[in-house]
Amino acid sequence: MNAPTPAPGKAGSELALRVLSAVVLAGVTVGALWAGGWIFAALAAVAAVLILREWMAMSGPFTFRAAPWALMAFLAVTVMMAREEPLQSLGFSALVAGALMLARVTEPRVAWLSLGVLYAGVPAIAAVALRGPDRLTFASTGAVAVIFVLAVVWATDTAAYFSGRLIGGPKLAPRFSPKKTWSGAIGGALAGVIAGCVVAALAGVGIGIALALVALLLSVVGQVGDLAESAMKRHFGVKDSGVLIPGHGGIMDRVDGLVAALAVAIAIGLGRNWLAGVGIADGLLIW
Repeated sequence: MNAPTPAPGKAGSELALRVLSAVVLAGVTVGALWAGGWIFAALAAVAAVLILREWMAMSGPFTFRAAPWALMAFLAVTVMMAREEPLQSLGFSALVAGALMLARVTEPRVAWLSLGVLYAGVPAIAAVALRGPDRLTFASTGAVAVIFVLAVVWATDTAAYFSGRLIGGPKLAPRFSPKKTWSGAIGGALAGVIAGCVVAALAGVGIGIALALVALLLSVVGQVGDLAESAMKRHFGVKDSGVLIPGHGGIMDRVDGLVAALAVAIAIGLGRNWLAGVGIADGLLIW
Protein backbone atom coordinates (compact mmCIF):
# COMPACT_ATOMS: atom_id res chain seq x y z
CA MET A 1 0.00 0.00 0.00
CA ASN A 2 1.35 3.41 -0.94
CA ALA A 3 2.08 5.91 1.80
CA PRO A 4 -0.32 8.86 1.89
CA THR A 5 0.89 12.00 0.15
CA PRO A 6 1.25 14.91 2.58
CA ALA A 7 -1.11 17.82 2.00
CA PRO A 8 0.46 20.81 0.21
CA GLY A 9 -0.08 23.07 3.20
CA LYS A 10 1.57 20.60 5.55
CA ALA A 11 4.52 20.08 3.21
CA GLY A 12 4.95 23.84 2.91
CA SER A 13 4.89 24.36 6.67
CA GLU A 14 7.43 21.57 7.16
CA LEU A 15 9.75 23.18 4.59
CA ALA A 16 9.34 26.57 6.29
CA LEU A 17 10.17 25.00 9.65
CA ARG A 18 13.26 23.35 8.17
CA VAL A 19 14.40 26.64 6.66
CA LEU A 20 13.81 28.57 9.89
CA SER A 21 15.73 25.99 11.93
CA ALA A 22 18.58 26.03 9.42
CA VAL A 23 18.77 29.84 9.52
CA VAL A 24 18.88 29.89 13.34
CA LEU A 25 21.57 27.20 13.44
CA ALA A 26 23.59 28.97 10.77
CA GLY A 27 23.34 32.24 12.69
CA VAL A 28 24.56 30.67 15.92
CA THR A 29 27.40 28.89 14.11
CA VAL A 30 28.55 31.96 12.21
CA GLY A 31 28.37 34.11 15.34
CA ALA A 32 30.50 31.66 17.33
CA LEU A 33 32.87 31.33 14.37
CA TRP A 34 33.38 35.10 14.31
CA ALA A 35 33.92 35.19 18.10
CA GLY A 36 36.46 32.38 17.86
CA GLY A 37 38.56 31.45 20.88
CA TRP A 38 36.84 29.62 23.71
CA ILE A 39 33.37 30.53 22.44
CA PHE A 40 33.75 28.62 19.20
CA ALA A 41 35.52 25.77 21.00
CA ALA A 42 32.65 25.58 23.50
CA LEU A 43 30.06 25.43 20.70
CA ALA A 44 32.02 22.62 19.03
CA ALA A 45 32.24 20.77 22.36
CA VAL A 46 28.49 21.07 22.95
CA ALA A 47 27.81 19.82 19.42
CA ALA A 48 30.13 16.85 19.95
CA VAL A 49 28.42 15.92 23.21
CA LEU A 50 24.95 16.14 21.64
CA ILE A 51 26.05 14.04 18.66
CA LEU A 52 27.52 11.37 20.97
CA ARG A 53 24.34 11.41 23.07
CA GLU A 54 22.19 10.76 20.00
CA TRP A 55 24.62 8.10 18.78
CA MET A 56 24.42 6.29 22.13
CA ALA A 57 20.63 6.55 22.22
CA MET A 58 20.47 4.77 18.85
CA SER A 59 23.15 2.14 19.46
CA GLY A 60 22.68 1.48 23.21
CA PRO A 61 21.87 0.62 25.90
CA PHE A 62 25.24 -0.39 27.31
CA THR A 63 26.09 -2.54 30.31
CA PHE A 64 28.69 -0.05 31.52
CA ARG A 65 26.20 2.53 32.79
CA ALA A 66 28.78 5.14 33.82
CA ALA A 67 30.62 4.97 30.49
CA PRO A 68 28.28 7.23 28.46
CA TRP A 69 28.46 10.10 30.95
CA ALA A 70 32.20 9.73 31.36
CA LEU A 71 32.66 9.72 27.59
CA MET A 72 30.58 12.87 27.11
CA ALA A 73 32.66 14.67 29.74
CA PHE A 74 35.88 13.38 28.18
CA LEU A 75 34.76 14.51 24.74
CA ALA A 76 33.88 18.01 25.92
CA VAL A 77 37.31 18.49 27.52
CA THR A 78 39.15 16.98 24.56
CA VAL A 79 37.42 19.23 22.03
CA MET A 80 38.16 22.31 24.14
CA MET A 81 41.83 21.25 24.26
CA ALA A 82 41.99 21.23 20.46
CA ARG A 83 42.18 25.02 20.44
CA GLU A 84 45.82 24.73 21.52
CA GLU A 85 46.71 21.04 21.07
CA PRO A 86 44.76 19.48 18.18
CA LEU A 87 47.10 16.54 17.67
CA GLN A 88 46.91 15.57 21.34
CA SER A 89 43.11 15.84 21.21
CA LEU A 90 42.95 13.55 18.21
CA GLY A 91 45.41 11.16 19.86
CA PHE A 92 43.43 10.96 23.11
CA SER A 93 40.21 10.34 21.17
CA ALA A 94 41.85 7.56 19.18
CA LEU A 95 43.22 5.95 22.36
CA VAL A 96 39.83 5.97 24.09
CA ALA A 97 38.12 4.64 20.96
CA GLY A 98 40.74 1.89 20.72
CA ALA A 99 40.25 0.92 24.37
CA LEU A 100 36.50 0.70 23.85
CA MET A 101 37.01 -1.44 20.76
CA LEU A 102 39.04 -3.87 22.87
CA ALA A 103 36.23 -3.92 25.45
CA ARG A 104 33.86 -5.31 22.84
CA VAL A 105 35.22 -8.75 23.78
CA THR A 106 32.98 -8.64 26.85
CA GLU A 107 30.17 -6.60 25.26
CA PRO A 108 30.02 -6.55 21.44
CA ARG A 109 27.75 -3.48 21.39
CA VAL A 110 30.58 -1.37 22.84
CA ALA A 111 32.13 -1.34 19.35
CA TRP A 112 29.40 1.14 18.41
CA LEU A 113 30.41 3.30 21.37
CA SER A 114 33.98 3.30 20.10
CA LEU A 115 32.87 4.48 16.66
CA GLY A 116 30.66 7.10 18.29
CA VAL A 117 33.62 8.70 20.07
CA LEU A 118 35.37 9.15 16.72
CA TYR A 119 32.22 10.20 14.87
CA ALA A 120 31.42 12.92 17.39
CA GLY A 121 34.95 13.89 18.39
CA VAL A 122 37.01 14.09 15.20
CA PRO A 123 34.88 16.65 13.32
CA ALA A 124 34.50 18.86 16.41
CA ILE A 125 38.27 18.77 16.99
CA ALA A 126 38.76 19.45 13.28
CA ALA A 127 36.57 22.56 13.38
CA VAL A 128 38.39 23.95 16.42
CA ALA A 129 41.82 23.11 14.99
CA LEU A 130 41.03 24.75 11.65
CA ARG A 131 39.62 27.88 13.32
CA GLY A 132 42.68 28.24 15.52
CA PRO A 133 43.07 30.47 18.58
CA ASP A 134 42.23 33.79 16.87
CA ARG A 135 39.29 35.78 18.23
CA LEU A 136 36.74 38.26 16.87
CA THR A 137 37.56 37.99 13.19
CA PHE A 138 36.60 36.44 9.89
CA ALA A 139 39.88 37.64 8.36
CA SER A 140 42.15 34.85 9.62
CA THR A 141 42.93 31.88 7.42
CA GLY A 142 41.47 29.63 10.11
CA ALA A 143 38.08 31.33 10.01
CA VAL A 144 38.08 31.27 6.21
CA ALA A 145 38.94 27.55 6.24
CA VAL A 146 35.93 26.72 8.42
CA ILE A 147 33.65 28.96 6.33
CA PHE A 148 34.98 27.21 3.22
CA VAL A 149 33.99 23.79 4.56
CA LEU A 150 30.61 25.04 5.79
CA ALA A 151 29.85 26.72 2.45
CA VAL A 152 30.72 23.61 0.47
CA VAL A 153 28.54 21.35 2.64
CA TRP A 154 25.59 23.74 2.98
CA ALA A 155 25.56 24.53 -0.75
CA THR A 156 25.79 20.82 -1.54
CA ASP A 157 22.86 19.96 0.72
CA THR A 158 20.66 22.76 -0.59
CA ALA A 159 21.40 22.22 -4.28
CA ALA A 160 21.10 18.43 -3.97
CA TYR A 161 17.64 18.82 -2.43
CA PHE A 162 16.27 21.20 -5.04
CA SER A 163 17.98 19.75 -8.14
CA GLY A 164 16.88 16.27 -7.11
CA ARG A 165 13.28 17.41 -6.76
CA LEU A 166 13.29 19.41 -10.00
CA ILE A 167 15.18 16.96 -12.24
CA GLY A 168 14.54 13.59 -10.61
CA GLY A 169 15.88 10.55 -12.39
CA PRO A 170 17.71 7.42 -11.16
CA LYS A 171 18.05 6.92 -7.44
CA LEU A 172 21.48 7.35 -5.88
CA ALA A 173 21.26 4.75 -3.10
CA PRO A 174 17.66 3.59 -2.69
CA ARG A 175 18.60 1.01 -0.08
CA PHE A 176 19.69 3.72 2.37
CA SER A 177 17.96 6.91 1.21
CA PRO A 178 15.17 6.39 -1.33
CA LYS A 179 14.66 10.10 -2.07
CA LYS A 180 18.22 10.92 -3.15
CA THR A 181 18.95 10.93 -6.89
CA TRP A 182 22.03 11.09 -9.09
CA SER A 183 20.84 14.43 -10.44
CA GLY A 184 20.72 15.77 -6.90
CA ALA A 185 24.20 14.43 -6.13
CA ILE A 186 25.70 16.00 -9.26
CA GLY A 187 23.87 19.29 -8.77
CA GLY A 188 24.98 19.37 -5.15
CA ALA A 189 28.61 18.68 -6.06
CA LEU A 190 28.64 21.48 -8.65
CA ALA A 191 27.11 23.92 -6.17
CA GLY A 192 29.60 22.87 -3.50
CA VAL A 193 32.57 23.58 -5.77
CA ILE A 194 31.14 26.96 -6.78
CA ALA A 195 30.43 27.94 -3.16
CA GLY A 196 33.90 26.95 -2.05
CA CYS A 197 35.53 28.93 -4.85
CA VAL A 198 33.36 31.98 -4.10
CA VAL A 199 34.40 31.93 -0.43
CA ALA A 200 38.06 31.60 -1.43
CA ALA A 201 37.77 34.46 -3.94
CA LEU A 202 36.07 36.77 -1.43
CA ALA A 203 38.79 35.99 1.10
CA GLY A 204 41.57 36.70 -1.39
CA VAL A 205 42.71 33.08 -1.58
CA GLY A 206 44.02 32.01 -4.96
CA ILE A 207 41.62 29.75 -6.84
CA GLY A 208 43.08 26.93 -8.89
CA ILE A 209 42.42 23.37 -9.93
CA ALA A 210 43.74 22.01 -6.64
CA LEU A 211 41.37 24.08 -4.50
CA ALA A 212 38.42 23.24 -6.77
CA LEU A 213 39.28 19.54 -6.40
CA VAL A 214 39.42 19.93 -2.61
CA ALA A 215 35.94 21.49 -2.70
CA LEU A 216 34.70 18.67 -4.92
CA LEU A 217 36.17 16.06 -2.57
CA LEU A 218 34.55 17.65 0.47
CA SER A 219 31.21 17.83 -1.37
CA VAL A 220 31.33 14.16 -2.36
CA VAL A 221 32.50 13.07 1.08
CA GLY A 222 29.73 15.11 2.67
CA GLN A 223 27.14 13.30 0.58
CA VAL A 224 28.69 9.95 1.50
CA GLY A 225 28.48 10.97 5.16
CA ASP A 226 24.81 11.75 4.69
CA LEU A 227 24.20 8.29 3.23
CA ALA A 228 26.24 6.63 6.00
CA GLU A 229 24.10 8.25 8.69
CA SER A 230 20.96 7.13 6.83
CA ALA A 231 22.36 3.58 6.71
CA MET A 232 22.98 3.65 10.47
CA LYS A 233 19.44 4.82 11.19
CA ARG A 234 18.04 2.06 9.01
CA HIS A 235 20.25 -0.46 10.81
CA PHE A 236 18.80 0.56 14.17
CA GLY A 237 15.28 1.09 12.83
CA VAL A 238 14.87 4.79 13.60
CA LYS A 239 13.59 7.58 11.36
CA ASP A 240 15.48 10.48 12.97
CA SER A 241 18.49 10.55 15.27
CA GLY A 242 16.58 12.73 17.72
CA VAL A 243 14.05 15.55 18.11
CA LEU A 244 16.32 18.42 19.07
CA ILE A 245 15.95 20.50 15.88
CA PRO A 246 12.42 21.31 14.62
CA GLY A 247 11.91 20.13 11.05
CA HIS A 248 15.20 18.24 10.97
CA GLY A 249 15.13 15.71 13.81
CA GLY A 250 18.35 15.36 15.74
CA ILE A 251 21.64 17.18 15.42
CA MET A 252 23.11 14.16 13.62
CA ASP A 253 20.44 14.56 10.95
CA ARG A 254 21.60 18.12 10.38
CA VAL A 255 25.39 17.71 10.45
CA ASP A 256 25.88 14.26 8.91
CA GLY A 257 27.56 15.65 5.79
CA LEU A 258 29.54 18.21 7.78
CA VAL A 259 30.92 15.49 10.07
CA ALA A 260 32.51 13.65 7.16
CA ALA A 261 33.70 16.80 5.39
CA LEU A 262 35.42 18.18 8.50
CA ALA A 263 37.18 14.85 9.10
CA VAL A 264 38.60 14.91 5.57
CA ALA A 265 39.43 18.64 5.81
CA ILE A 266 41.55 18.13 8.93
CA ALA A 267 43.27 15.15 7.31
CA ILE A 268 44.25 17.34 4.34
CA GLY A 269 45.34 20.21 6.58
CA LEU A 270 47.41 18.01 8.89
CA GLY A 271 48.89 16.10 5.97
CA ARG A 272 50.17 19.25 4.32
CA ASN A 273 51.22 20.62 7.70
CA TRP A 274 53.46 17.56 8.10
CA LEU A 275 54.70 17.45 4.51
CA ALA A 276 55.13 21.14 3.75
CA GLY A 277 55.32 22.75 7.19
CA VAL A 278 52.34 25.05 6.61
CA GLY A 279 49.56 25.81 9.08
CA ILE A 280 46.61 23.44 9.26
CA ALA A 281 44.17 25.94 7.75
CA ASP A 282 46.74 26.99 5.15
CA GLY A 283 47.22 23.36 4.26
CA LEU A 284 43.55 23.07 3.38
CA LEU A 285 43.18 26.34 1.45
CA ILE A 286 46.46 27.49 -0.03
CA TRP A 287 47.89 25.48 -2.92
